[in-house]
Amino acid sequence: MTLFEKLYAKRLDFVDNIVFSLHCVTDKMPLYNIYEDDIIKAYKNGKLYLDKCEKPNKIALSWYDGKNKKTIVLIVTLNEDYAKVVTLWEQKGRL
Repeated sequence: MTLFEKLYAKRLDFVDNIVFSLHCVTDKMPLYNIYEDDIIKAYKNGKLYLDKCEKPNKIALSWYDGKNKKTIVLIVTLNEDYAKVVTLWEQKGRL
């Protein structure tokens, strides 16, 4: 199991302790019309997006919303007691 797969599995420990960066909340969420519920779904159900992962604790998750035909990508850092959503973006269709 690689480091990123271990972090991907560990992310579920922080479901109740997710913090959003100011950049994410003030700039990105209104721009893409993404709500907190969408981010939580992407965090819980998203797939590991290896192209954007970086050592030691940064992972990327992508989640396809079939109803709206868009993919939400989250960049998350996992810390000792919480997970921080650093940034996010949306793409039309699947990755």
